[in-house]
Amino acid sequence: MIKIFIKRVIWVTATLISGSILLLSAAFLYLNPQVPDTETFRNVTIRAPLRIYSKDDKLIQEFGERLIPIEFEQIPEIYIRAILDTEDKRFFEHGGIDVITLLNATWQLIRNRGGIQTGASTITMQLVKNISGDSQVQFIRKFKEMLLALKIERELSKEEILKLYLNIIPFGKHAFGLQAAANTYYGKNIDQLDLAQTAMLAGIPKKPEGGNPINGPKWALERRNLILRRMFEQGSIEEEAFKVAVNAPITAKVHQRKIELPSLYVAEMVRQNLLTKYGRDAYNQGLIAHTTIDSHHQLAAEAALTEQLIAYDRRHGYRGPEFHRLQGTDEYLAAPEFGYPTNWLETLANAAINGNQHPAIVTRISETSVDVINQNLETISIPWDGLKWARRYVNVNTRAYPGPATPSDVVAIGDLIRIVKDGDQWLLGQIPDIQGALVALSPENGAILALVGGFDFRTLQFNHATQAKRQPGSNFKPFFYAGALENGLTAATIYNDAPFVLPGGELEEVYRPKNSGDRFRGNISIREALYRSINLVSLRVILDYGAENALRYVSRFGFDTTNFPKDVQLAFGGGTIALTPLEIATAYASFANGGYKVTAFLVERIESINEDTLWLATPETVCHDNCDGLNPATRIVEARVAYIMNSILSDAIKRGTGIKVQSALKRSDIKGKTGTTNDADIWFSGFTTNIVATAWAGFSDNSPVGRGEFGSTIPIETWISFMKEVLSPEHLTPTLPTPDGLVTVRIDRSTGLRTEDSEGEFEMFRLENAPKPARKNSDSNNYHLEIY
Repeated sequence: MIKIFIKRVIWVTATLISGSILLLSAAFLYLNPQVPDTETFRNVTIRAPLRIYSKDDKLIQEFGERLIPIEFEQIPEIYIRAILDTEDKRFFEHGGIDVITLLNATWQLIRNRGGIQTGASTITMQLVKNISGDSQVQFIRKFKEMLLALKIERELSKEEILKLYLNIIPFGKHAFGLQAAANTYYGKNIDQLDLAQTAMLAGIPKKPEGGNPINGPKWALERRNLILRRMFEQGSIEEEAFKVAVNAPITAKVHQRKIELPSLYVAEMVRQNLLTKYGRDAYNQGLIAHTTIDSHHQLAAEAALTEQLIAYDRRHGYRGPEFHRLQGTDEYLAAPEFGYPTNWLETLANAAINGNQHPAIVTRISETSVDVINQNLETISIPWDGLKWARRYVNVNTRAYPGPATPSDVVAIGDLIRIVKDGDQWLLGQIPDIQGALVALSPENGAILALVGGFDFRTLQFNHATQAKRQPGSNFKPFFYAGALENGLTAATIYNDAPFVLPGGELEEVYRPKNSGDRFRGNISIREALYRSINLVSLRVILDYGAENALRYVSRFGFDTTNFPKDVQLAFGGGTIALTPLEIATAYASFANGGYKVTAFLVERIESINEDTLWLATPETVCHDNCDGLNPATRIVEARVAYIMNSILSDAIKRGTGIKVQSALKRSDIKGKTGTTNDADIWFSGFTTNIVATAWAGFSDNSPVGRGEFGSTIPIETWISFMKEVLSPEHLTPTLPTPDGLVTVRIDRSTGLRTEDSEGEFEMFRLENAPKPARKNSDSNNYHLEIY
């Protein structure tokens, strides 16, 4: 009887074993073809964010999940012990499947009728799950993981498996990988953390969103202490270290990404560019975009524009607090000992910092100052000197007189206002209504060196440098003047600056264009007309040159002239002419570089996370002697005309509408031109041979900026502030080489004719257009003539 029982047991056992083997073999034969090759895992693409850098390697912005790759040698041994002691203590012994843990989990499954308290997944199996993204708890999925884990263990070393695992696992708060987690929660690299912090990070991957120390501090603390106990039990840490760490408080908080150059207008331009090129995958492929931005230039541009927009805003008066006497003010005044009203605190918390303008609420007013609380609930005192500028705003053309006499004329307790830091002192502030832009680029190849598209991107995501198409006014004149010079006019050609009447439409109305200030100068040369920005001469130049000819010529500078007016509106840069500051700056680069067309560009190269170059810009570059390996720029302005235009635009700085630049910078290497249109858009473009920059200011709704505002106010002041920082005060920039075929001739400026009079002025001409000597004297030595 016993023998029969034993035989049956053996038979059943053999049958079960054989059946299991057959079942496993069948599962293997069925699932193995579905399991991806291990090369897929060896070459796995780590989900890394898009990073944007300046030319000098300052981080401008990151988009996408946060990941900082780490090498195995950089992972502290104590962190490895924390992970393995808790998750996979036989990691370095098994071949991908921990049989002991698997049998234990199977016994729990049987004993608990489907319930399981400890998992059977090894680190290698967890790696498979994280890469595949399949998190369903199913036998087939688990079996696939086991098969692939066995394969991976044969192909990759234990160190490679751990490195890959710790670079891709999620830690919550958009952090992927160990190094990113350390920087997200502690603002440090992993090797700088203490034992308690290290154990905390080791526990997060179990429950990355709900169990991180920010979202689930209770669970995170329990998990951290469990890991510490496991480490102590396995002998990885000493008892004293265990006691200190297990009693340590949670010190984690979310640390923002370390953005070194937070230039959001630039970042958004690059983001849009890469989204077009790579689609949504641009956010997680680990792309690294290296821009042409110079961090020093960029910071100078941002500071200059902010300063001048605020200066304009103050000139025109104070529009008052953003909110008057917030709800809860009466209760506060009645019983201040009970603290600040809830509505005050909520209002402050929800108010965003705009540019350099911080929100604050007035809590006390005296005869000489006001006290406010900021978002940190710190009390700040603003002295009368920081308030007395706040004359009441009337409109852009009217200023209220007299100004405020006491602080109570400006604000009241409970008002939400803006404050701004000026050195060690806080002043009353105000978010400007006016907008502006500044863009600077290299004339050599169009590389954008600095770009600011408004006062604060976070408040208004509209880039005025690239999207605001506005009338350029007199800033447009040099482009068709260059065409007129190529067509045969000279800088000495005389035009009559006198009133002009053009016929009107069907109602027989007439059009009477005028100069700024309604002044007329009589006979005047092309040179003087341009550097003084005389509208009526510009009109006569267009009439002589022809609107169609002017349109064809200015299109060389890259302007889309499809919608430009085909009449005298070209003379004033008005009508339907609409250009962005970036387009204007790029066009002025052709004067700065001697007549070549360049195209503005922002991204210099794109690299992968492995620093492989994926894309490299090949900009049109001005090159004279050696153009090997370069993309030579095309000449669009005749060399001698470009040289003469530089001379005229230099006069605009020395004696014309841009004289404020000369007074401020005292340099002889700057050329430029102002522009004002219908009181709505004000411009200044200026350049040296090394840099060209355009500044613009105006309201987003095209409303007037005021009768007292011109290209020589906000734009030129912005330009000056910028150039003070970026131009070397010790050295002038190189001058353009003098082209062949230029002559200088002494002329009578009032007639444009050649003269022997010592009071005459020298003017440059193209050789074929130089005024001839008078016939009565054949001795050319009596005339000053230089041929270059």
